[in-house]
Amino acid sequence: RLGGGQEDEGEESSGSEADKNDDPFAMDDEERKEWRRKIREVISRVPDMEEETDLVEKRKKMQKLLAEYPLVVEEDDPDWPEDADGWGFNLNQFFNKISIKNVKKDDDDNYDSENEIVWQDDDYIRPIKDITTAEWEETVFKDISPLVVLVHNRYKRPKENERIREELEKAVQIIWNCRLPSPRCIAVDAVVELDLVCALRVSIFPELIFTNAGKILYREKAIRTADELSKIMAFFYFGAAKPSYLSIGNNEEVIPSVQMTSEQ
Repeated sequence: RLGGGQEDEGEESSGSEADKNDDPFAMDDEERKEWRRKIREVISRVPDMEEETDLVEKRKKMQKLLAEYPLVVEEDDPDWPEDADGWGFNLNQFFNKISIKNVKKDDDDNYDSENEIVWQDDDYIRPIKDITTAEWEETVFKDISPLVVLVHNRYKRPKENERIREELEKAVQIIWNCRLPSPRCIAVDAVVELDLVCALRVSIFPELIFTNAGKILYREKAIRTADELSKIMAFFYFGAAKPSYLSIGNNEEVIPSVQMTSEQ
C-alpha cells in the first residue's frame, strides 16, 4: 500500500463500485486474500540467504561471476557466440523451462495463431536437429549411425511439411517408449540450404531420407503417420518385419558430399 501503511486483509479497498467494474484487473476481497496466500507460499519456499562477510571469499565469488558472465565483450572477440543475440550470452544461462502461451483477448482482432508457442530449454532432448550445409559433412560422415533426414520447404505444401515434422517427432517418441535408441533425425531447410538440397536430389517436399553406414536406404515422399514411420524405422534399424506399405528396391545410393557454391 502506498504511504507505508499496513493494509489489513479485511480492509476494503478504496474506490467506487463503478471504478471496479471498469477496471478489468480489479480484484474482490476473496481474490486479494488468495493472491496474498500464494505470495506467502512462494516466499516461504525460498531459504534465507546469508550475506558473505568475508572480503576475500566475496572477491573470489565476484571474480567467478564476471568470468562466467562478462559484462562487456569486445565485438571482435573470436569466442563471441553466434546465437548470443548481441548480448554476449544466452538467456537460457539464467532461465530454465521458458514457456509462452498465446492467449486471445476478446477485443483482439489481430490474433492469427491457433497454436501455443512453447520455448523449451536445453534440458529438453529435441528429436529433430536443424542443420546447415556447413554441418552436413560432419553430421553424416563423422558419425555413420542410422540417420533420418527431413528435407522441408516452408513455401511448397507448408501444411504437409509441418505435419510430417510433427509425425516424425512422435515416431521418435514411440521408439523411445519402447526403450530403444532412435535413429538420429535432422532437418534441412530447402529454402536456405540450396546446395545441400541439390546434392540430395530432392525436388518434391517434404521428403524423408533414411540412411545408414553412409548409404541412402529409402526415400519417403508420402505423408506417413507416426505409427507408420516408427515401423519403417524398426524395419531398417531394428530388424522388424517389413511394413506392407513400404516399397523398396535393391539400389542403395551413396550419401552425397556437398561442395558449397552459393553464399550461405
